Amino acid sequence: MSVLKRLADKIILQPTNHFIPAGGKTRRMVGVGNDDVEVWVQRTQGGELHVSDHADLFVLKFPGTGGRAERASKHPADCWPSHAAEVWAVNPPGYGGSGGRASLRVLAPMAQAVFTALQETAAGRPIVVTGNSLGAVIALYVAANCPVDGLLLRNPPPLREVIVGCHGWWNFGIGARLLARKIPRELCSISNAKSTTVPALFVSSARDRTVPPRYQQMVIDAHAGQNRVMILPNASHGTPLADEEKPRYVEHLNWLLGQVLQRHDGS
Repeated sequence: MSVLKRLADKIILQPTNHFIPAGGKTRRMVGVGNDDVEVWVQRTQGGELHVSDHADLFVLKFPGTGGRAERASKHPADCWPSHAAEVWAVNPPGYGGSGGRASLRVLAPMAQAVFTALQETAAGRPIVVTGNSLGAVIALYVAANCPVDGLLLRNPPPLREVIVGCHGWWNFGIGARLLARKIPRELCSISNAKSTTVPALFVSSARDRTVPPRYQQMVIDAHAGQNRVMILPNASHGTPLADEEKPRYVEHLNWLLGQVLQRHDGS
């Protein structure tokens, strides 16, 4: 592997593998090549944990660059109380108990393998994919290449454009452009958004310095399906929703659920 590829991994990924309590979630391992990827599963209501026959829908969650699946909440399924949902949160290679080395080049095949395992479990029931920041990049790859029913993204970055535009000033962009070329083509959020026709809800932090709003907008504008966009005017990259923003957010989530169920019932 080239030095620039390793540098791209080092700059973007922040893997940890120390012990984190999973809070009652069920651990599942999915084979990806010669390694196993760790998935933590939880239910919102109804039936025993991980008895998938009781679930109405499924949510597949990908973490941000420093996130861990053990910490994953039941969101957005917790906002849909009339539906029993099963939530799968993924630790990419190098994170948590997942094998392998943390690398951008393994994210696409990892996501494909986990989706295939979830698809078998879902047995035709609807699947919503979600991610924040880097997790949104992975979720968009899945939405562009797999039969998902809906998409929830927050602060989605076009990685190459962010690297060149935000981090290229110090060397006139020369090193940044070379580094950007090492981002796998499968992880181009703009191309994947153009290939994604499922309904999507985008949540955008207006004061995000990690993924400035103008870069998020590139991904939003490229999306080929129906969507809604919720701007958080006072939020930075990881700021929680303010109390006054939550009712409107739930309204958007209910729109997404309606679109997912309508799409699924009509398929």
